[in-house]
Order: sequence, then structure tokens, then C-alpha cells
Amino acid sequence: MAQYLVTYTDGSEQHIPAESVHCDTDNGQYVFYDGDRNIVAFALYIGVVSVVRVPETTGKAVSG
Repeated sequence: MAQYLVTYTDGSEQHIPAESVHCDTDNGQYVFYDGDRNIVAFALYIGVVSVVRVPETTGKAVSG
């Protein structure tokens, strides 16, 4: 599952595992969904600086 990095105005960060995010302007929050469109998290958008999808890594570590 993908992850989103939420950064807040106080400098704190939160990683949220989710497949998608929606900005719900009627309720003042971001809503995070899994692959089946089930809600997995909420974040009030007051105090949020950014919501960034973290790239997924699909490769395996290679040692030389």
C-alpha cells in the first residue's frame, strides 16, 4: 500500500498508509482511503502544510 507524508505547521510529520486521499472541503479535512475505498484516516486540514504521496519502492536491495 502507498503512504502519504502529512506535514503540519508545528513541524511534526505523520505517515499514513493509504491508496488515495481526498480533500473534503465541506468538513475541513483530508480523508485517506485504502484500495477498497474504506476510510483509513482523517486529518484536519487546518494546520496542514502539505500532503505528499511517498513513492513506493518495488525493487529489492542489492548487495555487492
